Amino acid sequence: MESNRYLVMGAGQVGFHLAKSLADAGHIVSLIEMDPVRREKVAEELDAQVIQGNGAHAPVLERAGVVDCDLFMAVSSSDEANLVASHVAKNLGARRTVVRVQVAAEAISYRKLYQELFRADLLLSTQLLTTTRVLDLIRGHSTMGVEYLAAGKVQLRKVYLDEDSPLTRKPLKDVELPKDSLVVAFFKGDELIIPGGDDRADPGDEALILGRTEVIAEAEKIVSRSREVMGTVVIGGGGQTAVAVAEALRPFDVLVKIIERDRGRAKELSRMFPHYRVLHGDVTDVALLRSESIPLAEIFVALTGNDESNLMGCLLAQDEGVDQVLALVHRSETQTLWQHLGLEQVFSPRALAYERITDYIHSGFSANIVSLQRGKAQVMERRLFDASPAAGVTLAEIMPPRGLIVAAVARGKKVFVPSGADRLEAGDLVILFVHRDELDTVQLLFPGREH
Repeated sequence: MESNRYLVMGAGQVGFHLAKSLADAGHIVSLIEMDPVRREKVAEELDAQVIQGNGAHAPVLERAGVVDCDLFMAVSSSDEANLVASHVAKNLGARRTVVRVQVAAEAISYRKLYQELFRADLLLSTQLLTTTRVLDLIRGHSTMGVEYLAAGKVQLRKVYLDEDSPLTRKPLKDVELPKDSLVVAFFKGDELIIPGGDDRADPGDEALILGRTEVIAEAEKIVSRSREVMGTVVIGGGGQTAVAVAEALRPFDVLVKIIERDRGRAKELSRMFPHYRVLHGDVTDVALLRSESIPLAEIFVALTGNDESNLMGCLLAQDEGVDQVLALVHRSETQTLWQHLGLEQVFSPRALAYERITDYIHSGFSANIVSLQRGKAQVMERRLFDASPAAGVTLAEIMPPRGLIVAAVARGKKVFVPSGADRLEAGDLVILFVHRDELDTVQLLFPGREH
């Protein structure tokens, strides 16, 4: 087995488990931790070098072996330190860097800016990972993964298909999708297929769909037949993650109730969501739950900042008869314990970050939505230059092979899925879906590096 050199900044839950799993797999691992007590404790448990210090400082990074590391992972609790450390690590010789930040907007709207400024190869947000997981569970497990492209203007989603999906009942050319959306691939077990108009999927397959952010939810509903009427969803908590979930539920036929214990915050939420019912109270107050008919809700999701309140609220809601309960916990080591007590859907932002980073490593350091069958296909963004062969010509004139799809074009503030008659222009940001057999073709038609 080939041994790589990894450097982790931050010995919290994400950093510790990353370091342990990589060291156990036979890789060379170093860990940086500021807290001397935490550093000593971790050093006793890990078969890895543990350095005390600030990972954003060059001397500390050099002592930890950043010069020749294959991947530097900045996963401390400080977004600012993680970003700065990524930039310093790259300048000192790290081949790749991963940066964890908290706020979702930074990983969507400013991802490319941050990646360029701080030289991060993968920027991930624990808030975005959590929101996506919650929505997947609420909406019936149809969406397998989500990626945001073109600064959040385009989304790519991997969707599970059952026997009711039109993609399994008729050829792709006969399935009417919203404008500026398309199906780019089918996954049949280990097989990846780039479909033509006459192809159809089988029940149990997965589809990769791409579209403008404004239409992607409608496209997903069409191809997955995900439940459009979800009844009542109760959100416990009014923090940033809860707001992101509530915002994402707007397009669906759903009654949302939000429970927030801080009166001022509850009033603010009422102004933000005038069509939702915002309750001032505690998620563990049984009298409140009963008086507001919470037991009749289909879904109860606890997203407060307190693990005990989330877990107790879910247990109470479950005991009162709510069909599906979801609990957010920040201490991922307690996840299994609570599942033994009957809470099956317990998830941790740190555990989700750990999963995303390990997926990135196992996929050969591909920052795409999924590993795409371990490199069988890639999704990339390329900027067209004046000298690019594709600049100034139509898609029909380019005649891209079946394994190369020009999936979307971002031109200034405009984003669209191009047709054969559309002419590409210098300055366009093109989003390409590419089978590995056509990677050389991409370099010929769209020379340059990933944007």
